Amino acid sequence: MKKILLLIIVLVFPLFVFAKTPNKEETLKVIKNIENTLVGENIKIESTNITNEKIIFKINGIDKEISYKFENNKFSFIGGYYNKETKKIENNEYAFYLYSILESESSIPYDQNNYYNDNKIKELIEKDENNTYIDPSKTFGIDLVKDENKIDIIYNYYLDGEYPIIKLDDIGDSLVNPATGNYNLLVTIMFIAVITIGVYTCINPRENKQK
Repeated sequence: MKKILLLIIVLVFPLFVFAKTPNKEETLKVIKNIENTLVGENIKIESTNITNEKIIFKINGIDKEISYKFENNKFSFIGGYYNKETKKIENNEYAFYLYSILESESSIPYDQNNYYNDNKIKELIEKDENNTYIDPSKTFGIDLVKDENKIDIIYNYYLDGEYPIIKLDDIGDSLVNPATGNYNLLVTIMFIAVITIGVYTCINPRENKQK
């Protein structure tokens, strides 16, 4: 009975340690630390400031604002729009910069079918299948809000998705939510735990025989 209890504790404990969902403050801290970041040819985010409603990128000396909000575990920020008359996406570059940086900061595998750049968004609009899209890992997605002459673009980052952005202040590393993400570290710990239980199981009968 003691061995079974020990096995449960050793194997389950890593799940509590590493299965962590970031909160609003941690997410905004990651964004605020975006600086000296090249996002295009001769386009650099020099610094980032955040107010209660706006994320402000200083790009080549000029402030560029992105509206955002938090709702439960969803972080949404406003992108540009699809112009129905010209059939072009306009004013979406700054929100896309933020999305692409967050996407790269997570450990989500790259998938061109679920990478929401202008070309992909335009493809989805032309298919006209849904108003909301989310990648299979439920980490990133977009809302396409239809209006009379345009379709607004809203990016979503789900804090409880499979590949959240979690920073360790002292180490500076990103962790992947092991619930369905990268199991390498967790598997290593569990492998060591199994060996420990095996050694304990072998030693314990010998101690009983000696008694």
